[in-house]
Amino acid sequence: MPLIFTVVVILSTWTTATFYFGAGLVPSPLETLRYLAGMTMTSAMWEHTLITLSRGVLAIVLSLAVALVLGVWAGLSRTIMSLGTPLVTVLQATPPILWITLLMVWVGAGNTVPIVVVMAALFPPLFLNVAQSVAALDQRLFASARVYRVGRMRILMQLILPGIFPHVLAGLTYALGSGWKIAAVAEFLGSSKGIGAQIYWAYRLFNMPELFAWALILVGLGVGLEFTLVRTLRRKAEGGAGRA
Repeated sequence: MPLIFTVVVILSTWTTATFYFGAGLVPSPLETLRYLAGMTMTSAMWEHTLITLSRGVLAIVLSLAVALVLGVWAGLSRTIMSLGTPLVTVLQATPPILWITLLMVWVGAGNTVPIVVVMAALFPPLFLNVAQSVAALDQRLFASARVYRVGRMRILMQLILPGIFPHVLAGLTYALGSGWKIAAVAEFLGSSKGIGAQIYWAYRLFNMPELFAWALILVGLGVGLEFTLVRTLRRKAEGGAGRA
């Protein structure tokens, strides 16, 4: 029922906007779907969609890997935590548009801009999540491990990673929900390929049916990820946090 209500509200608002502004500015849902159906018959649509998704996935994986390494290090060392947190806070406060502008000047349009912009946006919360989770682990467990001379790798694999797993899942949930959207924004100005770049060119050419079709694809990807992977990870994270 909530899903049906949401669809009805969106279609009603969309149709009203078409009548009010005209089909030249706001193409009707039916016209947009027809245009989208035509796009699905071309390889370009699938290519640009895959490019955006692959950039988002790569940036998420790299961000999580770096955040895990540095976050565990910071969580185990008060010195690293005190030195690193202000730097990460500055990085977190830096708006993506600044990174897009600088990278466009330094390296030009291409894969680098969206990937680096997504990493710059996702790394700070992932790092802080991991570092704070490690710091919150029961210190008596580490003391016992030292008494019994447990190796560092064993401590990492059997104590630290299982202990922070629910929090890492929660951070990954946020990254999956945000990464591909940030990638599309970066592509709008910083790339010649991808969904964001196609939205930009549709805007420049005033091709409103194409613009709305790409917008539908972007929203559809978000809804699809939310109702499949993101919600599954969220439930696992909440379940793990509850058991912890």
